[in-house]
Amino acid sequence: MSPKTIVRKILVSTCVICTVISVVFYFIAAIVNEVESLFNETALTFRQFLLILLFSFLVALANRLLSVSRLHIALRIAIHYATLLAAFLVVFIRAGNLKISGASTVFLSIMIFTVLYLAFFLASYFTLRFLGALPKRKEEEKPAAYQSRFK
Repeated sequence: MSPKTIVRKILVSTCVICTVISVVFYFIAAIVNEVESLFNETALTFRQFLLILLFSFLVALANRLLSVSRLHIALRIAIHYATLLAAFLVVFIRAGNLKISGASTVFLSIMIFTVLYLAFFLASYFTLRFLGALPKRKEEEKPAAYQSRFK
C-alpha cells in the first residue's frame, strides 16, 4: 500500500472518530446542562475540540498499527492498548488540565480506561464474529489414517 493511501486512510479515520466523539460530547452536554437546543455553542470550546482532534489522530494511528500484519496479534493488541492509553493520559489528563494528583487517582483513571478498552474490544470482536467478518482459522491437515500394507 502506498504512503499516500495510508495517510489518506489515517486522516479519514481521524475525521470520523473526531466527529463521533464531538457529537457524543454535545449530546452529553445537552443532557447535563438541560439545554433546549442540542447545538449549544458553549458545549465544546475550540481548545477542547483541538484536544479531541489530536486524540482522534492518535487513535487513528493506533488503529493503523493494529492492522500491521507482520506482527503477532497479541503484540499488535498490546501496542494498540499502550498507544491509546498514552494518548488518553497525555491528551485528556495532562493537556486537558484535569486535576489529577496522587497515585490512586492515576491508577483509577488507568483502570477505567482499561475497562472501557476491554468493553469496546469485546463488543467489536463479538460483533465481527457474529457478522462473519473475522478471518477463519486455518485448519490443520489431518494425516491420513494408517493403513497396513501387509493385510
